[in-house]
Order: sequence, then C-alpha cells, then structure tokens
Amino acid sequence: MKRIKLLVFLCGLTFAVSCGQQKRYVSYKVKEGETISDIAERLSMQEDDLLRLNPDVSATPKANTIIVIPNQKITKSSGNTNSETTSENSEVVENTENPTSSNTSEEDDNKTYKTVIVDYKTHTVQPGETVYRLTKTYDISKEELLNLNPEFPDLRFNKLSVGQVLKVDKTEKEISLNKEDILKQFVTHEVKSKETIFSLTRFYNITKEDLIKLNPEYPGIVNNELQIGQLIKIRPLNTNEEPSEESNAAIYEDIIDIDKPLNIALLLPFRASEYDSISSKDIFKKNRLANMVTDFYMGAAIAIDSIKEQGIDVNVNVYDTGKKGANLQNIVNNNDLDDMGAIIGPFYSDVAITLSKEVNAPIIFPHYSSKQKSFSSSKLVKSTPDKEAYISFLTEYLKDNFNGETIFVVDDGTSKSKGYASKISSSLKRHDSIQKVVSITPKDGYIKKERFTDLMKPDSKSWVILTSDNNVAVANALNSMIGLPEGATARVFSIEKNKAFDKIDNYKLANINFTYVTNTYSDNEESFVRNFNKKYLERNNALPSDYSVRGFDITYDVLIRLASGKDLKDTFKEGVSFRLENKFDYRKKLFGTYNNQGLYIVKFNPDLSLERLK
Repeated sequence: MKRIKLLVFLCGLTFAVSCGQQKRYVSYKVKEGETISDIAERLSMQEDDLLRLNPDVSATPKANTIIVIPNQKITKSSGNTNSETTSENSEVVENTENPTSSNTSEEDDNKTYKTVIVDYKTHTVQPGETVYRLTKTYDISKEELLNLNPEFPDLRFNKLSVGQVLKVDKTEKEISLNKEDILKQFVTHEVKSKETIFSLTRFYNITKEDLIKLNPEYPGIVNNELQIGQLIKIRPLNTNEEPSEESNAAIYEDIIDIDKPLNIALLLPFRASEYDSISSKDIFKKNRLANMVTDFYMGAAIAIDSIKEQGIDVNVNVYDTGKKGANLQNIVNNNDLDDMGAIIGPFYSDVAITLSKEVNAPIIFPHYSSKQKSFSSSKLVKSTPDKEAYISFLTEYLKDNFNGETIFVVDDGTSKSKGYASKISSSLKRHDSIQKVVSITPKDGYIKKERFTDLMKPDSKSWVILTSDNNVAVANALNSMIGLPEGATARVFSIEKNKAFDKIDNYKLANINFTYVTNTYSDNEESFVRNFNKKYLERNNALPSDYSVRGFDITYDVLIRLASGKDLKDTFKEGVSFRLENKFDYRKKLFGTYNNQGLYIVKFNPDLSLERLK
C-alpha cells in the first residue's frame, strides 16, 4: 500500500525536491587552480582564442598541463600571487605550423621523474618516558609532536604507551627516478588533485599495505599522505603485459563548487493512472516493471537526500511517462526540460530516442537494453556498458594474464553466441604469445567430454570461455570439467553471469574458479554500503534490490558531478567514479553517444565469496 500511494501521489505531479597565430609560440605549464579563462585574461586575449590554440585542453585543465600561448609576457595579476612571467615558466616552440607540439628538451626531461618524498625519524617509547621528555630530547614543541602523530590524540593529555612508535622529525627531499624503467615494470598512477589513498585502493582493487610495500620511496603513504604528481606503483606488470589504459587512469573526485540549486528531471513509467483501481498486491506480484520503477525511484530518493545533506539545493522534477511513453509529448510540451542539468530516464530505449530529438539536456538511459546499440544522439548517455565492452574487457584481462594455458572458446551454435565466440577468438589470437585457440560448438546439442580432455595434458592448465546463456549448453560444458586428466585443471570464464549460471550450484562454480565480467560489484563491509542498506531498510522495511542500488548510484553520480559547477558531460572527461555497486567510466564515440565502460572482473572463491580481480 505504501508503494501504490507513492505512485498515485507522483502521477502527473511536478515538484521541486581572437588572437591570431603568430610565428612564435611558447609552452606554459598550468598551475594548480588556474583555468583557461584566468590565463586568457592575463594575456589580454579571448578565452575562445586560447582554446582554439589548445583544442585538446578543457576550460579547466589539470595542474601541470602544458598549453600553448602567444609569445608575450603574462601580466602579473594583483589577485594571483602565483602568477609568473612567460620567461619564467615557458619554453619557445619554433614550429609555427603546429603550435601544440612539444620540443625535444621536454621529451628528455620526461625520462627522469623528479619527486619530493617525505621521511620521518621515529622514537619507540620506553618505560618512564614522558611527552615533556620527548619534546626536550628532540627539540620540538608539544604541538609539533601532535601534528606529526595525529593517530595518537591522547598525546595532548600527556599519555604514552610503552612500545608506541612516534614520529619525532620530518624531512623532505627531492629524488630522481627513471620513469621509463618504472613504466616498463609496473602499472602506475600519477597522483592528481584531490586524490586519496582510499580512492586509489578502491579504483585499482589493492590494499594500502600493497601500496606501502611497492612504494618505499613514499613513506607518507603510511599516514595517507599523497602529493600531486607522485608516480605511484600499483602492481608489477604481468608477463607479456603492456601498460594499458589502466595506467595513469584518472579517478573522479567529488567536488562541491556551486551556490545555486541543481535542477534534474526523473522520467519514469509509473503508469499510476492505470493502477489506481488495482490492489498494490496484484500490481507488485504480477508486474515486474512496477517493481523495477518503484525500487529505482526509492534508491534515487535516498541519493537526493544524501546530496541535500551536504548543503546542496536540489530541485527534482518527477514525471510519469505512462505506458510506453504515452505521456512523453505532453510532458515535453508543458515543461521546459532544457533547463535541467540532466534528465534521468526514460526507461524505454525508443522513448529515450524520441526525447533526444525534443530537448538539449543530457539524457541518462538508466539501465541496459539490447536496443541501446541503436543510440546515436550525443545527448544520450548509456549508464550501462554495451555487451561488446564486456568482450573487450574480458579478452584484455586474459591477454594480460596468459601464461601458456590451453584456451577453449565454447559457443552454443546460435548466431549471437557464435558471434561473441568469434570476437573473443580473434582478439586472443592477436596476442603474440597465444598461438592457438580451440573453438567448440555442440554437435546435435551435445559436447563430448573428449573434445576437451583429448587436448588437455596431465598437469596442464586450461581456460574454458563460455559465450552461451543456454541452460543445457552451459550445464553440458561444465559437466565436462569433471574427471580431467591427472593434475590438469580448468578455469571457466564467461562474459557475464547470465541466467544459465544462476542454475548452477555455487560450490560447483567455486570448484572451477568461475570468473566473469560484471557491471556491478560491492563490498558490503564498506561503511557507505552499510549506511545505504540501513537507511533503505528503515524507510521501506525491505532490503534494497538491484534496481534500488542502481537508482541511488545513477542519481547520486549525476548530482554530485553537477555540484562541481560544470556541465555534466565535461565532468565525464575528469575520470572514473565509483558508487555503491556501479562504476561510471564514460567515453564518447565520435559524433555519437556517451558510453559507460565501467566494468569489473570477479571470481568465485572456494568459500563462495566473490573476489574482484580487475
């Protein structure tokens, strides 16, 4: 009844919840906090003209970005004490045909990586020692001792424990590292503004302890200290692995820099007018769509409240699009949706396409549809990756981790399954070390076990990649993994955990190290996940469904990006964001839509837990 009241209430309700190119140019290194507008003003030129000189640079470039400017002095601004003249921060670029090209000296400098490291002198507390004695021994004040050891607040009350290790001095020094050697051996990340140890460990699925061990030159990591520009080693590269897009990836950091209300619209098919004479029990028992939409909205409502709790004003306009978008034209005609920072919905792909022809605001398509492949408008944003992205993500992982395994790719004979299998095989064969990929298709609906075992040697390792969602085909292939040659092992992969795998016992999946691609992953021990589950349960007397979490993640991600004060699409260029379960890594196709590439690779462990591998 609570849900049906919500639907009726929402029905039809809108509420507020040239500077020309010269013959000589110079390069300029952007400082922290500077924008193209700031630099253009000091150069006495138009912002658009400066952007034309730097077509690959946004209006808010990151610190240390090299841009091209006309060869003239930058006038010092009384409001910016960090401003320098061109001669102090620039190098002459002789190539007048391509002013954005860098010179040889910059390339040479890039071979050596200079960074500042922080080191600490420590003291282990002995029996009878006091805070006063330590300050005198090391010639520091009590306040300095507190600042060096924020993890020990009881120092303020002169409390010490025998064996306690305290930092008593701090030194900084500049060191030079061979950047080329590091990049050849490790997946790396260059620290950017606002990034934290937590954001790095979550993005790369590593522990803080891993970072400490790999980066002894940065002892500050122990105290969660990072500095912009530090080159952090994430993990050693695997055999035959080349540095990938994962290296130096940008992590989006939530920044609030806005003093006006955010405006968004939710367009969802509540279909309230159709349900006002039907009992809520019948609606939610028989109608999967009603459950999906209501759960999505309930998750979105918590996201909106979470944003408001951070002091941000939000105007939320909720519209019922009706059955298959029947109310859409009326909504468009009677409301100015172009004023919205973003539109979340509609739920139907064809309705989303129609809406993209009527408005200019970005439209977030909130879930996966096989028809989203037909999206072409740049106004449309796919919040869930296409299946082709799953294939690419899996094959890149396999190529990075290949170590001589025998590879089988198994389809079920359908055109879709065979198409996926063909793409996987072709991609794997392009790897220098993979000489052979065995393709297997059922004969008369059955795969003989010998088609696997005859190619498996004793004590060998094999990978079996399934591209089917057919219950019989998947069960048949997995049964063939029983009774392998002595010492031989097989690991099963899939581009997703589809309905066919839901019918397989989890212990069986764990025994074959079942590994798959997914667009959702969460650690229920993380505090923000626990807080959401608790709040959702208190409000709705039920645990959140997948659509509840999706409603929260999409809505929160959109709102917090808009809270940066920037256009939503501009924030997509600034990095990958992680929410409760979903990862948002938006890429734009040339003259096309924005596509979320945010995926994970997870594996069943023997204890039935899921381990994130990538």
